[in-house]
Amino acid sequence: IYVLGPGTTCRAVAEELGVYDKTLLGVDLIEDYKLRAKDVNEQQILKALEGRSTTIIVSPIGRQGFILGRGNLQLSPEVLRMVGKENIWVLATPHKLSLTPTLKVDTGDAQLDQDFRGYIRVIIGYRQSRMVKVV
Repeated sequence: IYVLGPGTTCRAVAEELGVYDKTLLGVDLIEDYKLRAKDVNEQQILKALEGRSTTIIVSPIGRQGFILGRGNLQLSPEVLRMVGKENIWVLATPHKLSLTPTLKVDTGDAQLDQDFRGYIRVIIGYRQSRMVKVV
């Protein structure tokens, strides 16, 4: 299952997967190249993830740099722990990263926020990534 966060970058990912009705401001679930649930809440995500391999795809809020916690509260600490940091993909264009030199998390869980501090790989293009600091 792919859990796609809000924004135009994640919408472009959905379109590459053949899903053209992704919500712009919500979180959607895609499985087997089909939209399984649209504009989901935390409980719907938790139920869908049970026993399934999952990847969360998010993009930073432009110029603010938040990747988790603001704009995607559905991705709660419980959801994030269930999926694991290693299964969270951050995507951004090089231009967006030039305007957003550091990334931020504000999950409401101080320990989880601390776990995300350091550097995270951000996918910036086909076979291209950059390590970006999370503060």
